Amino acid sequence: MLDILLKTAYLSAIILSLYTSGWLLVKADKNKTTGALAVCQFLIIIWCIPQMFSSLSVTKGIKYLTYVISYVGISFIGPAWLVFAFLYSKRRLGHLAEAVLFGIGAINYSFLLTNEYHHLFYTSFEVGQVVYGPVFYVHMIYTYVCVLAGMAVVLMAFRKNAVALPHITVILLSAAVPLGFNLLYMTGLVKSGFDLTPPAFALSSILMLLAVFRYDFLDVNTMAFDRMFDSIAEGVLVYNRREKVTYCNGTAVGWFGLKAGDGMDTLWGILRENGISPEEAAEGHETVMTLGNGTAGRKMEVKRYTYRDRNGKNIAGAVMFTDVGKYYQLLEQEQELAVSNQKLAIEQERNRIAQEVHDTTGHTLTMINSLLKLIRIEYEKDGKAAEADGGGIPEYLRQAQELAGNGIRELRCSINHLRQSSSYGLITQGVYQLAQSVKEFEVEVEIQGEDREIYSHLSPVVYECLREAITNCLKYAHATHMDVILKFGSDCLNLYVFDNGAGCGEIQEGNGMRGIRQRINAAGGTVRTISGNGEGFQIYIRLPLGAAGTQPRE
Repeated sequence: MLDILLKTAYLSAIILSLYTSGWLLVKADKNKTTGALAVCQFLIIIWCIPQMFSSLSVTKGIKYLTYVISYVGISFIGPAWLVFAFLYSKRRLGHLAEAVLFGIGAINYSFLLTNEYHHLFYTSFEVGQVVYGPVFYVHMIYTYVCVLAGMAVVLMAFRKNAVALPHITVILLSAAVPLGFNLLYMTGLVKSGFDLTPPAFALSSILMLLAVFRYDFLDVNTMAFDRMFDSIAEGVLVYNRREKVTYCNGTAVGWFGLKAGDGMDTLWGILRENGISPEEAAEGHETVMTLGNGTAGRKMEVKRYTYRDRNGKNIAGAVMFTDVGKYYQLLEQEQELAVSNQKLAIEQERNRIAQEVHDTTGHTLTMINSLLKLIRIEYEKDGKAAEADGGGIPEYLRQAQELAGNGIRELRCSINHLRQSSSYGLITQGVYQLAQSVKEFEVEVEIQGEDREIYSHLSPVVYECLREAITNCLKYAHATHMDVILKFGSDCLNLYVFDNGAGCGEIQEGNGMRGIRQRINAAGGTVRTISGNGEGFQIYIRLPLGAAGTQPRE
């Protein structure tokens, strides 16, 4: 009965190995890895066929012949497996190393062929009993070392790859099962008249077929998969139906600290902290979150993919995170550029209008003023005409000339105002330009502190108020000198304007002062005026940096 079972096992191993090798040669991808595995299967066939016939009643010569044929497979199966392990793990094993591996197997096999001359492989060879020599044990140890080394190579290559775990398990078992049965037979722990290794190859072939058809290990390059996803910039997590992480590439590990075997609750919690529910990150719906604190955090696009079976049940899923911070940075730069272009266009239009006003209205007023001067000179030359008129016409001419002069000065201030940039730039720039435009009296400017960009939002308020103060001084003060002091503080800006004009006993605010007060109040500041007869006019203005209606630009 035992004899029948052993022969059945031999035959099963042969058939399964034939089928596996045939499928590899016909159906599988043509590469070195596939070829190495096919060679291993052929060697198993060569090992098993003679062993099956050696169980029959044969002569010593026939039995020796079956051993000679069988040892073609036995001598080279170890090196062939090691080469396959290296190829499958995508590691280099040079041609010289391969030649040495198979060369040692060939040397061992040559000792078998020449055993009659030295009896080092078999000290005694009979039909009923075989006594092994020292070379046989060297050959056996060498084969074990090759198989174990191949298993170690595969295990080391894929020990951190959760995706390749089923492949690794099946491959290692397909090598470990025959090795274990052979060790039991050679140590005598299992008493049998037959080598149990070939029957073990039947189970090994079943495992190999499982790896080929169930896990598709030859068509899916697991090592390349691992290295590829670890090299990409996106973070990738794969989880199973129990929402356990089965794979997490290096990028995702660095961002979230997750690893294979962790629950997805941690990741869902991170998403919820950023205002994203797992349902919102479903397939077909892209969301953006910020990992970290505030604007300094990493902006990420989140995509979730779910895989379902035929019944619609979730069997696996994946979440991909893409760093889109650079995209948003470029978008902000484009927006800033658009704003800058808009400001430039506005400034160019202001300059164009200012030039047109200067060339047309300004020129016209200047000509009118010149003509009024000539007319006044002629009237002053003709004393009779002036006397007959009773002084009316010369006075009207004087007033008209004064009004034309004031119009020219105000027009000049307006042109300077238009030519300011749309952002008004630094405050001191506008103040100096305004002071230089006054020709009727001296304007002295003093700057205390440093004018910086954080004050620039106050520039239009300061400019308009100072312009109005200069206009009032020209109209009413009859001053020869004006002092303008700008004091830049840490939390506010102070503007002081003093003139040496006639002053007034009682301050009555006209349109000019009301305009100044309205602008200061709108900016959240305060204004105070002081004057007296013969003491000039003084204006004190305080503008806070965080003034309402004027936000500082940072």
